Amino acid sequence: MTQGCSRLKVISAVFFFPLRAFLARLGIRYDLSFIINNYYQEKFNSIPAAQKAVILPHCLIGDKCPAHFSKEDGILCSKCKKCGCGEIRALAEEQGWQFYITPSTGFTKRLVQRKTIRAAVGAACNFEIEKGIRSTPINTKGVHLQREKVIPQIILTARYDCLNNDIDWEHLKRIIRGETF
Repeated sequence: MTQGCSRLKVISAVFFFPLRAFLARLGIRYDLSFIINNYYQEKFNSIPAAQKAVILPHCLIGDKCPAHFSKEDGILCSKCKKCGCGEIRALAEEQGWQFYITPSTGFTKRLVQRKTIRAAVGAACNFEIEKGIRSTPINTKGVHLQREKVIPQIILTARYDCLNNDIDWEHLKRIIRGETF
């Protein structure tokens, strides 16, 4: 599980994440998503496909998206091709994964608690990651949501913007296919 990434590095990265702007001024930079993804990659890949999910934020859907909201499953992608979500949904389903688009961090936590999800790849901006770190215990065994541990993989959004955001869609596809990065 720790290929090229020690427990100490993961714990340090999570602990110092809120200080990233200050550390950057000192010339200390790190990529939390890279550290987390490397640390958990082997364990993530060992989870059965049916217990994996792609969980994307609402900021990735387009302005003209015809998707509808469901209190149970979040925003229901119609595969309209007006954003990258439809293609990712099709790939996730082809691989036997679950797929969700959620309107908020709180909804995401409730969704994971209701569904059979042991591993999830999600996209978020630095603000949402910091908020999640403050409100949800994370350690070297995974992200703790009540009694369940979810093995994470993280894709950073292009910017802190709740509308028309973007991610590295190709990187997400590689994670879903189980390719090493």
